[in-house]
Amino acid sequence: MSFRARKKARPRLPAGKVICVAMQLRYALLADFANVTQDGKLNILGVFDNLYALTFPAVHRQLFLVDSIESDREDEGQTREVRIQMINADGDVLHELNGQFVFGLGNQTMNQVHLFHDLRFESPGPYQFNIFFGEHIVKTLDLELLQVQAGG
Repeated sequence: MSFRARKKARPRLPAGKVICVAMQLRYALLADFANVTQDGKLNILGVFDNLYALTFPAVHRQLFLVDSIESDREDEGQTREVRIQMINADGDVLHELNGQFVFGLGNQTMNQVHLFHDLRFESPGPYQFNIFFGEHIVKTLDLELLQVQAGG
């Protein structure tokens, strides 16, 4: 038997203003596993936007957030800030990662793999991963936690 999430009204989660910046987010997704090879190839397995649990609170042992950022000429020699926040439906920040890039000459592509261990979800419902360039959100990844029936 398969389970499908029903589309229902989601609480409006806080968001920043999306603007154009020189560097661009090519893509971002959530997965069961990901890595980057020595020659820069990105391997991704098990892309998802729903997680299922029998009981809550629930702990998800391993979650990968994968993104790819491409620089532009305006980025040459610049330091750029990137932040990833995981928030719940109330807008509470549950996890936050902060980092910086210093770009060299020419266009560059940076494939990133962020590993989250033992994520605790207090209740079913919507969660989000927000990716910021500076203070502005450039991508929101929705994650829905669903409770399933035992033996179903």
